[in-house]
Amino acid sequence: MTRHLEQPDSPIRRFIVDSVPELALAGTRGAAGKLVATRYGFDELTALVPKVPIPPEVKPSGRKAHAITAGIALDYMIRLSLPGFDLRRTSAQKGLDSLGADPGVVPRGQHIHKLLDMSLKLALSSVSQPNAESFSLAMASVPLAWCESIYRAGPVVAFEGSLGRQIRRSKDAGELMMSIEDSLVTDLARMHASIGSLLVDWNQSIASGTAYVPNPTFAWGPAVGGADGDLAIGNLLVEVKTTERITNPWLRETLLQMVGYALLDGDDAHAVRSMGLLLPRQPFIRYWSLDELLGADPETALPELREKFASVLIDMLDAPTRREMPPTAAR
Repeated sequence: MTRHLEQPDSPIRRFIVDSVPELALAGTRGAAGKLVATRYGFDELTALVPKVPIPPEVKPSGRKAHAITAGIALDYMIRLSLPGFDLRRTSAQKGLDSLGADPGVVPRGQHIHKLLDMSLKLALSSVSQPNAESFSLAMASVPLAWCESIYRAGPVVAFEGSLGRQIRRSKDAGELMMSIEDSLVTDLARMHASIGSLLVDWNQSIASGTAYVPNPTFAWGPAVGGADGDLAIGNLLVEVKTTERITNPWLRETLLQMVGYALLDGDDAHAVRSMGLLLPRQPFIRYWSLDELLGADPETALPELREKFASVLIDMLDAPTRREMPPTAAR
């Protein structure tokens, strides 16, 4: 999904943008873009100052890697803080399994797989009790993030840099866990604490019967190379973003991504009718109703949009086949 949104000429991106023309205008240059941005609350969000910044001890050269790991790990901290965490259903487990199926793809692959497997078991055993402390959750979330990076980027990319060296140098799982940077654990614990009251509210809502799906996937996701959100509670789809600097273009692209998820939910399995953007570093959460973003009643607009979207997806999937067909067969 992300790959399509990054390509201006992608039919997926064009369709999503055309589905929400006012949102696509928000924050662009000119009076109209400014007006729409204000109406969608962009001004309020871009004015936010991070109260939980990346720790100063993180070197400038390591900020990007820190931010990526922290973002993935915080997603797992939130899921560990909510009911029903199941390692078997995570991208982390998928990543670890893929390495286990072919450990020879990276140097000392068997060693890496063994240590990550043991680290996950060690870390999760420490948070198996209710009301685990933030620092324990933070420690547990880091190896989960490492394993998910295998799933997202592939083992070669995941272990070509400092992470690969860190794991290869460790003799056992205990030593590997002790090698996790204090700055990363502290950063995660602070972000988690900043949204503690919201997690309490969500736990109470789920306990009272509100539907909850961690890391929701969407029926038509495979057609765009995969698409998964952070969590769905009731009819609310939530994205968690740990960025420090919030800009109009970034907000616009994030909301386009979330609208795309709603359109990819072709069977309406998650019944998405509102969007939530959770910003733990600020900390802040902003909600938008789907009718606000679509500019129409979603009960009427969604079926029509999804029917058209299905045609776009089918045409896109069929295009390579048509290009490979002999000229006589294509006519």
